[in-house]
Amino acid sequence: MEHKVGIGAFFLMLSAASIILSLRPTISGGAIGVSGYALSPFFIAGVTLFLISVFILAAKQDLEAIVVPTGGGEWNPLSEMYSEDQERSEVALKSGGRLKPTGYYVISGHYPHGDLKAMQKSQDYSIYKFFREHNILPKDMMVEGQSHDTLENTLYALKKIKERERKEGRKGPIDIGIVSYPWHLKRFKDFYERAIKKGMIGKDDFRFHEIATPETEEQRKYEADRGRRWFHRFKLVTMGRYKAKHGGIKHAEPSPLSKVANKIRDALK
Repeated sequence: MEHKVGIGAFFLMLSAASIILSLRPTISGGAIGVSGYALSPFFIAGVTLFLISVFILAAKQDLEAIVVPTGGGEWNPLSEMYSEDQERSEVALKSGGRLKPTGYYVISGHYPHGDLKAMQKSQDYSIYKFFREHNILPKDMMVEGQSHDTLENTLYALKKIKERERKEGRKGPIDIGIVSYPWHLKRFKDFYERAIKKGMIGKDDFRFHEIATPETEEQRKYEADRGRRWFHRFKLVTMGRYKAKHGGIKHAEPSPLSKVANKIRDALK
């Protein structure tokens, strides 16, 4: 993304140089002025390059929000982040050029509410701190701190984004990017599509965009595990428990089976 933005900036500089070269300087007495633009190849090239640069730069700003879900991996004592959290944060930051002027980052994962010290040790806070260290302002971030797993990451992040967009008076499909490795993104998409089928979100409420991080062999093995795949199907079948009475998404307690699975996952971190 930074490479594409750089191309747009390069075309913009070329257009400025071409237009400057197309100016006709005039000298009258002691005054030096410019009489106007010449319809020269330089001027035509300058205007063309300017339009190209505007198209390139504007076309990349296609996202209203970039969602960064917390993950696992190895703990890095230097950065004080898990490896997946750090990788997703870095890729999200590099994809920041895709955010619209009103766009923002959404950090999605559970943190202990009401306990400041515990919250500051959470994965949500480590990602938040990463973005602050890279000059992302608090107003350009939003924390969804109630989700325990990928299913809840999907639903609760969408719910929070929709509430913010409604509050700020924006309408139309909301373009959101999700950052993770490819097979994990497929699970996000499964939950997203099932939420539409169950009437929890409208089919025109969002547009789903994948922002992929590199996939490791360990992650591929995890996704290929039969137990994990069965549990994914189980969550798809039972996710109606998150549907509000009159449609939409509500917060719900994870199922007993999900709680056990989440405890095992946390213990293995």
